Amino acid sequence: MNSTNDSSQIYASPLTIWAMTSGAPGMRSQVIGLANAVRDQKDDQIIEKTVQLKKWAHFFPGHLNPAPFMSLTSSPCPLSPPWPDILLTSGRRTSAASIAIGRASKGQTYRVHIQNPQTPTRFFDLVCSMAHDGLRGENVIETTTALHKITCQDLEKDAPLWHKRWRNQLERPGRGPLLGIILGGKTKKYGFSQQRLRDLIHLIETAVGQNNAQILITPSSRTEAFVKQGLATKFENHPDVWFWDQTGDNPYFAILNFADHIMVTADSVSMISEALYTPKPVHIYALEGTSRRHQIFLSLLSDQKVIHTVQNELDFSVDGTRAPIDETTRIAHIIRQKYQQHRARHADIKI
Repeated sequence: MNSTNDSSQIYASPLTIWAMTSGAPGMRSQVIGLANAVRDQKDDQIIEKTVQLKKWAHFFPGHLNPAPFMSLTSSPCPLSPPWPDILLTSGRRTSAASIAIGRASKGQTYRVHIQNPQTPTRFFDLVCSMAHDGLRGENVIETTTALHKITCQDLEKDAPLWHKRWRNQLERPGRGPLLGIILGGKTKKYGFSQQRLRDLIHLIETAVGQNNAQILITPSSRTEAFVKQGLATKFENHPDVWFWDQTGDNPYFAILNFADHIMVTADSVSMISEALYTPKPVHIYALEGTSRRHQIFLSLLSDQKVIHTVQNELDFSVDGTRAPIDETTRIAHIIRQKYQQHRARHADIKI
């Protein structure tokens, strides 16, 4: 980076943005989604970095790691200069590297951490965490939902193709609402039981029988095999129910796009957040188990009246969010503003 006092030149030049995680899909989705939203010019460069800690380093919070760069395992994407203009990280395992890059760049790299870094927030320029994390600080911004990489273009992608595939459901004479069902599944805290599967089948049958609903169902990688098998067998060749067998094109975006109502299982903060990116009514289907943080998240959304908890039947009379919840764009706008202020303060520093 070259020193300059011309702030217009600083802001006009292409930015280098590193999106750094330990590789977990949920973290990658948030960091890459935010990086794409922060990118303001087509020449801005996003570089994804994946880091893993050596075993001994797992015992240290990021700010107490005695050798941050040496604590990383070998990687095809090493951390070395030139340092990025903006560094976006997520996950406890990236915090030490973020702090080290801040020092190595003499503070020029603007560093944003997503979620709770489990190290004092003062070691970052900005921390974006969800309300249920309970973080407080001058440099902490709370988000209502999780950040993600879905855009309007994603939702509308291949719409004509899926309209053709779902023509029977979409154009059925006198059809009722189109219900998209997005299934999570087994986690440390949550999971399907046989009873919850039976309840789900009953809910689908009731929605079809009483509301003439058309149903589109997509499982995820965490959906238990017995759930997928049970639904596939029960609704095989059913004229009003379409179930993705996880072969061929993924219908996830198309379901979010076409559905009149969306039902998501309670285990997935990310899928609930992505459903709320649409203006559709979002219904939450409970699984077995509980999580304090998840319950806080759901309670906050329920208090804001942007989700609806499913009881025995799904209420098709409820309204949607009206305005989609787009926390990714909101946070990206804040980062761009704060980055310009940051660069102005560091314009005379040579590295």
